[in-house]
Amino acid sequence: MTWIDAPAHRPRTPAPVPRHLAGISVARARARALVQRPGPFDDDAVLVRDTTVRGAAGPLPARTYRPRAGGRGVVLFLHGGGWALGDLDTDDAVCRRIAADAGTAVLGLGYRLAPEHPHPAALEDASAVLRALADRGAGGVGGPGEPLAVAGAEAGAQLAAVLALRSRAGSVPPLAHQVLLCPVLDSDLTRPSHREHGHGPELTVEDLAWFWRMHVPDRAARRRPDVSPLRVPDPTGLAPATLVVAGADPLRDEGLAHAGRLTAAGVDAHRVLAEDARHGFATRPGSPDADAALRAVTDRLRPALAPAARTAAGARVIDLRAPVRVAGARSAP
Repeated sequence: MTWIDAPAHRPRTPAPVPRHLAGISVARARARALVQRPGPFDDDAVLVRDTTVRGAAGPLPARTYRPRAGGRGVVLFLHGGGWALGDLDTDDAVCRRIAADAGTAVLGLGYRLAPEHPHPAALEDASAVLRALADRGAGGVGGPGEPLAVAGAEAGAQLAAVLALRSRAGSVPPLAHQVLLCPVLDSDLTRPSHREHGHGPELTVEDLAWFWRMHVPDRAARRRPDVSPLRVPDPTGLAPATLVVAGADPLRDEGLAHAGRLTAAGVDAHRVLAEDARHGFATRPGSPDADAALRAVTDRLRPALAPAARTAAGARVIDLRAPVRVAGARSAP
């Protein structure tokens, strides 16, 4: 197939100012503009409601997703956005998919954002809501006896991974599973994937450094395992995990490293690698890679949250090779 470049006389659209230079207000406005705003409406498979839950310092917005067919358990979902961007709409499509296909309730949490609320604000919010889900329920889902899982995308996956550490330590309830989608797991930005894929368009190394500065201003603190969970000395005993990694993502190497360490420590870890996918692909259902990755996620969550249906499982790896390309559409360079 031959690609035809635009005529030389056609005016070019100026490249936007990088978000780490544009500032937080502009970056948030851009992030909102990129998200389809579905609102809290029901669909054929899922009942959706906006609600309020109690965080560590006060009420927080939340959205619940309950499968019409019923189900068991609750997944606490933490959206992406570098701990500074995003809201309940950011990963709405993923929450719907998980609720429908895994047959479980999902609570999406609007945790407090940096730089107004740096670490540990978001983590404490997520911890408080996880405790409430186990104790008395929150937002109309959960309660005593309901199995719990955590899931997150990108920066939200970092929060989910740290919740798994806290769960092992006993400071938050036991977890049946953890799902990490294109996760941020370490403040070290010098890995090969940062050099190979850290120049956009979805995410740059400069963006990552900016997000880290806002989230954890103290550089020394960024190296602690409760901030960079890849640095935990011993991951033995952590909750079973499903990690989705994009091959063309600056975060690729930390995701692969975490999956490898979990497996080596005897954790039931399942890695899904989409070789050609870019950062954030898994939060956009509809592409072959995203749909395959989310199917792997829900196939793992379903038995984890319905103990009677559990089957023997071990560490597994799925590699999603080159995605199907649609004729007439050009991949980003």
